[in-house]
Amino acid sequence: MDIKEYYLNDFVDYLYQNDKSPGTVSTYTINIRYFIRYYIESYDESFIPENVIMMDLQDYRNYLLNIKRQKASTINNKIAALKEYFFFLQSKGIIKTNPAENLKKIRTNKPTAPKSFSDSDFKKIKRYVYKSQKELWIVIFELLSKTGIRVSELINIRLNDITINERSGNLRVIGKNRKERNIPLHVDVRKAIDSYMEIRNKFLINSEYLLISERKQPFTRSGIFKILKRWENDTNIKIHPHMFRHYFAIRILNNPNSSADINTIQYLLGHESIESSAIYLKVRQEDLEKSIDAITDY
Repeated sequence: MDIKEYYLNDFVDYLYQNDKSPGTVSTYTINIRYFIRYYIESYDESFIPENVIMMDLQDYRNYLLNIKRQKASTINNKIAALKEYFFFLQSKGIIKTNPAENLKKIRTNKPTAPKSFSDSDFKKIKRYVYKSQKELWIVIFELLSKTGIRVSELINIRLNDITINERSGNLRVIGKNRKERNIPLHVDVRKAIDSYMEIRNKFLINSEYLLISERKQPFTRSGIFKILKRWENDTNIKIHPHMFRHYFAIRILNNPNSSADINTIQYLLGHESIESSAIYLKVRQEDLEKSIDAITDY
């Protein structure tokens, strides 16, 4: 059987039917192909799904950990793909038992506080973006820094996802696993969208997507990353899209006028588990400690 087979096309259809994002589908299929190649090369036999046993998967996990020296998070992503793949095969009656059902993931260390911008670096980036007078850059900056959305969510914003009136606004976001959330729009974001739309409308662009490239096509992830790389090179400040997301969460938690808590962060960032949001409490605690240490006399 050719490696292009192994029910992978059916597996892809299954993933899409279960509302997996294109990025997840791509990652899962790459990881399954990687395992199949490992299996064939390690056991010198054809890959037949029903012949795979749990010991094979445990050996594979140990190979990734001890031979390839991959990170626990990387290995766990591969394990997640295997669990989904063999569950699919069992649900379709292709295999009788699921060898990955009880396969354990690698224990990870306690998550550390996410990297974010310092206030001074953030202000430098903002000043640089606004000095460019490029409406596209400004709207990208404001959306990333004041909504906390992911790049994949940013490029998929449609015009009908945005509601703006005189004093408020709302952004409907479709996140991971097609989960919907509604994010209030800060006044700076509303102004940036309005200014960008004025320019966009002059070009009579016929697209349902908000962000359109110079080729009059919806933006891709690589297109956004190219812009951020330009910012990074020109400001000499390390920039990654998730740093805007982290800065957004930290600013909300540290705002004395805000009643936001960990549940607020979980909703706004679209985290599936509260544990993912809990890392920001560590950031908040560090800021509190800095405040205490700064006390010299009273």
